[in-house]
Amino acid sequence: MGCYFSGIEIEPGDIFTRPSAGGGGYRDPLEREPEKVLEDVIDGYVSIERAKKDYGVVIRVMDEELGLYEIDYEETRKLREFIRSNRIGWLDEDPEKVKEMLLRGELDYLDVIRRYGVIIDKRTGKVLYNTTKVYRELLKIRAAEYWK
Repeated sequence: MGCYFSGIEIEPGDIFTRPSAGGGGYRDPLEREPEKVLEDVIDGYVSIERAKKDYGVVIRVMDEELGLYEIDYEETRKLREFIRSNRIGWLDEDPEKVKEMLLRGELDYLDVIRRYGVIIDKRTGKVLYNTTKVYRELLKIRAAEYWK
């Protein structure tokens, strides 16, 4: 006998995974000091790509073997301004359009969840509309009201 989750029947032996938006922490990620984000990259907690997408910090690799990186402060400033200007609107983007951007390779699953608040069933490729609605409402209450 199976059970149901978000309208999908899950049978014994099925593998159920749910992507997470990470440990997050407190405060706006765009307010994290770029130097702290760089430390997280060096320590392997955050990739250079996620530092850029999630924290708006542009990091250049000088010598990966030696662990030499630098922050591009001007590009970081511009990127953070862009994210601040667009992130509320991303939460109102049509979920089907977001799914299409994912399918075209313009976004990855973390972008879909973290930036757009859209939840897609990886198995079926369908947007979970009710879950997306609730998640977006939660983001608007818990996070967006603190964004500058």
